[in-house]
Amino acid sequence: MPKYFKFIAVIPLLFFCFSCNNTPKQVPDTVDAIYFNGKILTMEDSLQQVEAIAVKAGKIEAIGDFETINQLQGAATQMIDLGGKTMLPGFVDAHSHFTIAMKMMAQANLGSPPAGEVKSIADIIEKLQAQQAKYNILEGQWIVGWGYDPDELEEKRHPNKLDLDTAFPNHPVFILHVSAHMAVVNSKALEIVGITDTTQAVEGGVIVKLPNSNEPSGLLQEKMVYQVIGKLPTPTEEQSLALLKGTQQLYASQGITTAQDGLTDLPTFQFLEKAAEKGLFTLDIEALGSFQNAKDWLTTYKDRFGQNKNRLRLAGIKIVGDGSPQGKTAFFSKPYLTEVPGCAHTCTGVPTVTQDQLNQLLQGAYNQGIQVFMHANGDGSIDMLLEAYENALEHIEGSVEDLRTVVIHSQFVRPDQLQQYKDFGFVPAFFTNHAFFWGDVHIENLGEERAAFLSPIKTSINMGLVCTNHTDYIVTPLNQLFTVWTAVNRTTRSGKILGEAERLTPWEALKAITINSAYQHKTEKIKGSIAVGKLADFVVLSDNPLKVEADKIKDIQILQTIKEGVVIYEK
Repeated sequence: MPKYFKFIAVIPLLFFCFSCNNTPKQVPDTVDAIYFNGKILTMEDSLQQVEAIAVKAGKIEAIGDFETINQLQGAATQMIDLGGKTMLPGFVDAHSHFTIAMKMMAQANLGSPPAGEVKSIADIIEKLQAQQAKYNILEGQWIVGWGYDPDELEEKRHPNKLDLDTAFPNHPVFILHVSAHMAVVNSKALEIVGITDTTQAVEGGVIVKLPNSNEPSGLLQEKMVYQVIGKLPTPTEEQSLALLKGTQQLYASQGITTAQDGLTDLPTFQFLEKAAEKGLFTLDIEALGSFQNAKDWLTTYKDRFGQNKNRLRLAGIKIVGDGSPQGKTAFFSKPYLTEVPGCAHTCTGVPTVTQDQLNQLLQGAYNQGIQVFMHANGDGSIDMLLEAYENALEHIEGSVEDLRTVVIHSQFVRPDQLQQYKDFGFVPAFFTNHAFFWGDVHIENLGEERAAFLSPIKTSINMGLVCTNHTDYIVTPLNQLFTVWTAVNRTTRSGKILGEAERLTPWEALKAITINSAYQHKTEKIKGSIAVGKLADFVVLSDNPLKVEADKIKDIQILQTIKEGVVIYEK
């Protein structure tokens, strides 16, 4: 691969052939800014690196060698010297939970290293007590924390209501599991929600009991968590607007110029629309409408899908098909190998929708031309999605071209299912951070063979699938370069390589968080790579991910994030 791209000639009247498809474009004689003297990685396979970029009105006007691009300089052009640093297109978040992250900014972080500081149940209690004191939370008011991971606690178990009751007898307490698919509450919270010894779990949910009794332990799984979330306090609009600003800055600090809100309910979307009308977004936001509001999305909001208004776009419908593999609620075709809380025998996890519900959801969305995003971790849940897709094709009234269904996580997809992905035009949105955070746990729970095929991204690329990768923030840290590191190295906490055959090159791993993620959202024509006519969305890095040692990729720093030519973050 040549180090720099050189133009053969400079054509009179400043006609240049800069775009990937070699379509000629007449460039104005002056531009707003020229970036130069850096390692500029385009994330386009046909032209991987250039010397300079010209930007005009928030879009890329020209790319090429510095001598040629410098001819576009005018009196008002900013000449931006990258000082040898590396520039890429801004990162496109393939999957996270922007508005959950916004709310969690005012709640206790109960994560274990490197996501937080908690190592024991005593640490959880201490963090919650600090939260209560910091915000002067009065008796009877909720104390909320997020991100606890029982596999990283000294006790190697979930906390229970008894642990929480001792410290908080008069406060309802809610702590969210790191997967966001289960939670623990104390006795006061159970009383408020109305969960007793005789309460039956809703379909798709589990109430875990204390040993040898019918008494709820406080651990709630999947749809039973929703019973409590509806009771939690919500920020005022004024508080939400303040949190919105901080959350955008957090995302920008990780080089993200397009963020995803991975499960958006109606009230949240209405808040986001208000913020958009006020021009408060510095990032593009891709919102996924929650399947629980499917009727409203498919009627009242059906014309809103795919439309970017003031940087807010309703991208598609999000369906939650199963749970968490580390939480042992992901739905598999074969049982877990270890004990599963709330399950006595043949424990294969929890599908959170029925096959009939899933059939109807896909059919309704496809008939409206709406893109479907489905959370599916286990192969059992993926089987349900594939069946629903085939069923929908038999009843669809509109076009079946480019449905581009996204299977979020696809953690334990089987090889035969990947072939169906290719046949159906599915996009697997993988989650290689699991290799580090829970790879050792998956080996124990599922066995070596199943665990090693976790997020089989290399196999998928070799099959011709367009694959993305994500953090699922708040589940793992928002750090995009850590995600690149996990895709390249696939190293577990214990130092074991999990699925060596699935390791990516740094270039492939970077594509999974740039151009491929734009493709996933059907926005690849305007973002995701450095090409003529696309948005001037960039990130500047301290080092070149293609050149540093593979184990050092996670240590690369984000120096600057630029959205449509405007700096929105600087270290």
